[in-house]
Amino acid sequence: MTPRETPTYEPTHYDAGWRLKPRPWPVGPSESYGKVDFDDREGNSVLTLYIQRAPEEGYVLHVEHLAAPLRVDGTLLRLSPVPSVDREAAAYRRISAARTAAAKAEAELDAAVSAARAKGDSWEVIGAALGTSARAARERFGHH
Repeated sequence: MTPRETPTYEPTHYDAGWRLKPRPWPVGPSESYGKVDFDDREGNSVLTLYIQRAPEEGYVLHVEHLAAPLRVDGTLLRLSPVPSVDREAAAYRRISAARTAAAKAEAELDAAVSAARAKGDSWEVIGAALGTSARAARERFGHH
């Protein structure tokens, strides 16, 4: 290289945005050991990863703080960020309460059909109470 030539700067894969830049967590409490944040070219953390030995066999890859959908090449596994949920929102509470009520009602219906069968009621009677046929009632509740 002559004195007049200036070196050309080749951006790294990190600078060009082709790869996320790894930023290991400082060694501190045991919960932070081995964690690595991956930052985009603006310096925003996109996700945090760490690998831990599984209780049985093998390893578990933990993905935390996922800021955008993540596709894992070579597998069918697709991870997405956890949706932001306002658990105090009226609609959320209403849906949650309705789901709980539906589960209780289903359990009560199962118990009522089981009691009716134990007393000797026919599937025709149970079907009529359910507003369906004897066959449909037997298919839905006959496994009890």
